[in-house]
Amino acid sequence: MASKSLFDHIKAITNEQDPNYWDKLDDGDKKTFSKYMVYRFLSMNPDWIDLLSEIQPYLQTLEPKYFYTTLINIIPKGRHYLKYIKGKKETKYESFLIDTIVKQYQCSTRDAHEYCDILYSTKEGRESIKELCEMYGVDKKQITKLKLKL
Repeated sequence: MASKSLFDHIKAITNEQDPNYWDKLDDGDKKTFSKYMVYRFLSMNPDWIDLLSEIQPYLQTLEPKYFYTTLINIIPKGRHYLKYIKGKKETKYESFLIDTIVKQYQCSTRDAHEYCDILYSTKEGRESIKELCEMYGVDKKQITKLKLKL
């Protein structure tokens, strides 16, 4: 039998709420129980986030068995849709553009991202990006990837 996944554990907390669930798990299933990930998914429910944030300092020190038991006593029983919200994608700009700006202005990549924000905000700035790329010999196909809207 396959070991339990994160979603099996979350289902046990929200749908089943069996007080003996932890005792029925074998060692392999217990290893797949991540308090951090369970908490992360449960906090995706906007109705629970205030409560979970208040009790979080107390729950993080509990053993997984007691962590589970506490959650089944707090979370309402039933089927709940927990939409996972991903973090924003960090690569907003093409890496070759960032490298080019770092070379030209001799700055950090963090500063280069800020320069891109500023340059993209105006038509003149976008034209400067195009000229800079041409000056450094960036291929025209690569420049079209930048979506400069000139």
